[in-house]
Amino acid sequence: EGRHYAVVPWQQRRGHATRALALMLPLARERGLYHVEITTDPDNQASQRVILANGGMLVETFDKGAAYGHAPGLRYRIALGP
Repeated sequence: EGRHYAVVPWQQRRGHATRALALMLPLARERGLYHVEITTDPDNQASQRVILANGGMLVETFDKGAAYGHAPGLRYRIALGP
């Protein structure tokens, strides 16, 4: 099930999203997940920096479908280990 996040403008660029993702990863590992996948838009550099700072690797560029005007999306994966 997908989740979305946002940081209010007056709190952006303070590392909150990076830290929040870092705190979520051990919880995902505890639940038996071997990886998490995160998608973002190609022009969302801030989100990409958050993902990369947490060990994300670009898996693919994909078509978001007709509902999104066939815009491209980026899919990243963060490995959590066995």
